[in-house]
Amino acid sequence: MKKAGFLILIIFFNVSVYSQTRNADTYLLSNVANTFGFGAISVLDPYLSPLQYNGIGLKYDNDNLRFLDTEKLNLSRQSKFTITAAEALNPAFTSLMMLVGANYQYGMYYHFQPISDLKVLAGGSCDVDFAVKYLPRNTNNPVNMDMSTNLNISAMAFYKLKLLKRDVQLQLSLQSPLLGCMFVPQTGASYYELFLLGNLTDAFHFSSLHNKRGFQSRLLLHVPFKRSNWHVGFDFNMLKYSANGAVYKKDDFGLVVGTTFDMISFSGRKNLPPSNFKSITE
Repeated sequence: MKKAGFLILIIFFNVSVYSQTRNADTYLLSNVANTFGFGAISVLDPYLSPLQYNGIGLKYDNDNLRFLDTEKLNLSRQSKFTITAAEALNPAFTSLMMLVGANYQYGMYYHFQPISDLKVLAGGSCDVDFAVKYLPRNTNNPVNMDMSTNLNISAMAFYKLKLLKRDVQLQLSLQSPLLGCMFVPQTGASYYELFLLGNLTDAFHFSSLHNKRGFQSRLLLHVPFKRSNWHVGFDFNMLKYSANGAVYKKDDFGLVVGTTFDMISFSGRKNLPPSNFKSITE
């Protein structure tokens, strides 16, 4: 009887130690932000028109930030997906241009902490950008596509402060293209000639600071509530690039609002969830 009781005690002790060790494991959280934006947009596309078009646009982006390793909390990665839709009119209000676009980027950051309430992330990213612009009044060439890939320098800063007796956080994000490749057709060349006949001469161009300059910036205020975290702020983006003797521009400024939350993911054989995490697939 004593041996049985001793055996039960050993088993209970081992299970307890394993449970405490399992619960002490560190799991990486993904900081996910869903943001909606509305604002003004300005587009100059010499392939479609020599005039600058101005209008309004909508934007949505999903931003995912996560540390790379539990042992290295000074390195993180970012993945971000953005979709845009806009309408713009010429100065005489006689012609409408429509724009739909998407962008995906992946970046890496190194973290600094200059002071206790300020965190700075500096690094770079690569992105793929695609957009379609449609001008119905053009009978021969009513559509032009923006296609590019870029290597960018990127930085973010997070600053904690108290506002109206509430702990809030300011976030500033900046990004600028350095090197890349872009698709810019000759003015007047039809897409039938470009793709069906394979005449892509002078359609793809190397881009750097000599022919493509711009920046993307975002200022956010993160405010926690009882059961959610919201952010509100501004976007201000400028882009200017040139090829084949033509200059293209796209600028936008707007208000953004969204939610931020942290989530955790488990997958594979080595990253199993603790027993108190339940999955619908189990």
